Amino acid sequence: LFDYLLAKTRWSVMNDFGCHVLYDSGALITKLVADPANDEWEVEPGHVYWNAHVDKANIPTYDYTALLYLTSQGDDFDGGEFEWIDDDSNKVVVPAAGRLVMFSSGPENLHRVREVTRGARVVLAMWFTCSAEFQYDVPE
Repeated sequence: LFDYLLAKTRWSVMNDFGCHVLYDSGALITKLVADPANDEWEVEPGHVYWNAHVDKANIPTYDYTALLYLTSQGDDFDGGEFEWIDDDSNKVVVPAAGRLVMFSSGPENLHRVREVTRGARVVLAMWFTCSAEFQYDVPE
């Protein structure tokens, strides 16, 4: 299922952005919860996920980002909107299970996730690169 979703999303990004070739550059399932437990499972204790950022600034090989929502705001969680930070006006995406959001990963797309205030927001996050040299290599 994961491979299918990744391949289908890669094709959608290629089609929508006019890319002739695109390579996987990483993917993970993120779960943001309202009141995270402070335990040994916490990957980065104290991390403030709602700070604005640019994906390419975090990982320079990211050229495109795609987010597939696995849970819905209102049903599964509150808060957690995806927000692009723009000079003229911010644009907000309300998460809904099955919704796919795709965008270029550069400085033109400064964004953040608003704080989750109830429940759990779960997303399959995927990144793609235009360079075969930097594609994610899955160990066998």
